[in-house]
Amino acid sequence: MNTSRLSPTELDRHADRLTEEGYTIIPEVLSPADLEGAKRAIDETLEAEAATARKYGLQNENLLMCYNAQGKHPHFPGMLTRHPEPLLVARRVLGDDMFAHNLAIRKPLPTGKKDWTKLGGYLHADWHHFTVNPFIGGRHYPLAVQSVWCVSEFTRQNGATYVWPRSHLSLEVPPEQPRTLPEGWIRAEAPAGSAILWDSALWHTSGANCGTAPRYSLVYYFQRWWVRGFNDAYRLCPPEARARMTEEERSIWGLEAAVPPNTHFRGMTPQQIEALTPEEKAVLNIAAF
Repeated sequence: MNTSRLSPTELDRHADRLTEEGYTIIPEVLSPADLEGAKRAIDETLEAEAATARKYGLQNENLLMCYNAQGKHPHFPGMLTRHPEPLLVARRVLGDDMFAHNLAIRKPLPTGKKDWTKLGGYLHADWHHFTVNPFIGGRHYPLAVQSVWCVSEFTRQNGATYVWPRSHLSLEVPPEQPRTLPEGWIRAEAPAGSAILWDSALWHTSGANCGTAPRYSLVYYFQRWWVRGFNDAYRLCPPEARARMTEEERSIWGLEAAVPPNTHFRGMTPQQIEALTPEEKAVLNIAAF
């Protein structure tokens, strides 16, 4: 992992703000050269799956989306070690054994419109079923942190995210009333190269891009190691992508086995394992990709 350009005191300050206010903005995480590289990787990834994504609405006239991009382009997994500040702040809140669960690409287009009914377009807390609901009537406990890397500048005009400071402490799921937003919001405006981090229980919603250019962003989702969330990151990361990662990157992405599997194939060669049928693998307790 590269050395952080922020001191431990500065990292602590961001972690404290994230804990108390529910969000923080780290400037200058990515350099101008890094931004160009990230834009190229985003566009290449979106283009590679455009036909299917358009068919099912992940890419439409207002927004281009991609999920689990960490396994779809070699540029993305290592960004967390090349630019470690967001990861180090998240670890201060979630513990050193937290991991990166998912990388999403969001590219709102300059149409001045958005779909308020899905894909994060409505007012929400991230995965409130486990970040908010279990603590209602008690005390907030941070389970996950969302980090939005501003590959483009985030402004009011191009749809910078609405956030409700300290709403993560309310122990309430926000009302999904997209055209009547509750009071108390601010806009998370940030220069290109910044990273906006928020507690997953924080109320937020994206804005419509009324600017003149697409708004590029990468969304790295961090969570405590024992929360598996909504997908299986191992199965959704192809073997060739896992093989390209360093051991440190696989650990960050939760792809390094912490405990050896309890199976009955220890004496088999890789060729013998490969020859097994899915039914045989199920009986022998071998997880298939």
